[in-house]
Amino acid sequence: MKHLLLIIDGMDDEPIPAFGNLTPSYFADMPALRYMREKGTVSRRKTIPSGCIPGTEVAVLSILGHDFQSGSVSRSWFEALGAGIMVNEEDLCLRCNLISHENGIITSHSGVDISARQCSEIIDVLNANFGGEGIEFHGTRDFRCLLILRDCSANVAAYPTHTLVGRELGRLLVSSEDPLLSETLNEIIKNSRSVLADYPSNGISLWAPGRPVQFSGRTAGAVIAGVNIMKGIGRAVGMTVVDVDGATGDDRTDYSAKLYAAMKALEKFDFVLLHIEAPDEASHQKDSAKKVRILEEIDRRLLSPLLNQKINMDVTVQSDHVPSSLSGQHLDWPVEVIQYKLRNSEK
Repeated sequence: MKHLLLIIDGMDDEPIPAFGNLTPSYFADMPALRYMREKGTVSRRKTIPSGCIPGTEVAVLSILGHDFQSGSVSRSWFEALGAGIMVNEEDLCLRCNLISHENGIITSHSGVDISARQCSEIIDVLNANFGGEGIEFHGTRDFRCLLILRDCSANVAAYPTHTLVGRELGRLLVSSEDPLLSETLNEIIKNSRSVLADYPSNGISLWAPGRPVQFSGRTAGAVIAGVNIMKGIGRAVGMTVVDVDGATGDDRTDYSAKLYAAMKALEKFDFVLLHIEAPDEASHQKDSAKKVRILEEIDRRLLSPLLNQKINMDVTVQSDHVPSSLSGQHLDWPVEVIQYKLRNSEK
């Protein structure tokens, strides 16, 4: 039997007082999802293993059934793998967020109104001012950039950027057992503010340090996503990555193109993972109303057409983890899992 796993990143939430203490996915007008709840089965599943910090990388690996040690996986390496950036075992990856700040306070973990062209320009500026001697900045066409430190044996500790919105800029500074490394990175963080002063994203943050990881188990199937972390996770566990024109990893993504790609992939594979990113970003922006609008768009443009596909398959719809659109933080709560049997084949 064919199986489509649809991960709507950040679909779950905590109850929102303005929504009558309903979560966004229950408050939103989502007739297709409501139908799947009514005709399928609904359960709760803990996707964050004990001792792990809630996040996409640990949640998705857990959903796919892969074991790993706490602290052994990091989104930065998966994003590099997803972007096709070569990282060796002796290298250290860091996520390099393009951020916005004002009057010494972090105002956005994901920049403000930054275009793909400006993201590319910013990477050139960062490499021109701070690159070289084993320091490489890599762009990914949005705020989710990367810093690769070549031949770096030291480790780095840093706060996830989305947890620092509204806090003072000093919270962005990192630490390391290598004093020279922490001094170098902190100087880059501080000096980036002057060289990026004319951009909407007028600073950077460095976090999620990581190195390559080997997984013994393999997952047969395909993954369709607009964000590099999901592509990287897929490649790391042996899945085929299907690139889709118009898959942007935000609320401008082409839902129809992604659904079409998933249906084509199911002609070849028995298992396809289709990932949608936008609700999670709305949660980190603490914009529950925007999250509702995004979920309603997903229902209209993705879930409703999915129910009309002429195919027999099992469908699972769930979030990977629970983000709060009140606090902007990830919560270590079980996620809702909706399992629905689509039986539309004319054969």
